[in-house]
Amino acid sequence: MNNLDRIKYYLGANLVNGNVKIDGKFQNINDLQNNDLYGMSLKKLLITTDNQKKSFKFLSGDISGKTDTLTLCKNRATDCIDGVILRCLNFNRHWAYYYNKPKDIPFTEKKNIIFWRGITTGQINRKTGNRFDLITKWFNTNKNIDIGFSFICQDKDAYKKYVKGSCDIPHFLAHKYILSIEGNDKDSGLQWKLNSNSVVLMTKPRITSWLMETTLQPNYHYVLLKDDFSDLEEKLNWCNNNQQKCVDIVKNANKFMSQFSNNDNELKLENDVINYYFKLLNAKL
Repeated sequence: MNNLDRIKYYLGANLVNGNVKIDGKFQNINDLQNNDLYGMSLKKLLITTDNQKKSFKFLSGDISGKTDTLTLCKNRATDCIDGVILRCLNFNRHWAYYYNKPKDIPFTEKKNIIFWRGITTGQINRKTGNRFDLITKWFNTNKNIDIGFSFICQDKDAYKKYVKGSCDIPHFLAHKYILSIEGNDKDSGLQWKLNSNSVVLMTKPRITSWLMETTLQPNYHYVLLKDDFSDLEEKLNWCNNNQQKCVDIVKNANKFMSQFSNNDNELKLENDVINYYFKLLNAKL
């Protein structure tokens, strides 16, 4: 995808096409809180681009619901095409290990095991890509499926029996097959996973961010899983029987991630997004 197409993607089709309704509360730079990581990141971007005197809409944190066409945000949620996506919001969590690639080994030297660790974020009753369904279905059922929670958070103590403890990224990357599971919103580790020498297995992404998850092609950039993870063992067997296809998927994923590799270009893109945002907004006021 070229830079112009990416800018349009981040702005959202409704904003680009002028389908904008000016209503609701707008904010200014003084409304951004010093104790909010997202707000301080946006403040820095506004100052850098000389937009610090302009009004805007902004939603901080992980987003799991609908966003307004004019809302600056980190991500869009399921089936939402509105909201202006920015890269700087919680940059380190999502991009640090992409730009500082962890130590990895060749695919052929990895274990033929599906691996996942994560915390108990997200909705227990979510219908698609539910990590709690994944754990209860597959925890300790197959020696070649090694999954478990790192630790408990958000008062989900009922899942303590599924805790296996935390591990570092190189431990993940010792395995050929690694899972990507959405939590409160997106999988914060998806960037480094797609940039690794391991195959990513996941359900169709519902959350999209600066990574443009919804442009990923199933069984080309990643191995597609059913929404309820019922085919996990089947896909493990497929991977083991199709090693060259797995290598090809890894290469395709790495190529997809290469479009983000020039940090100077990414900074310029984000500046262009925020500048276009105010230009389009001003045209409607």
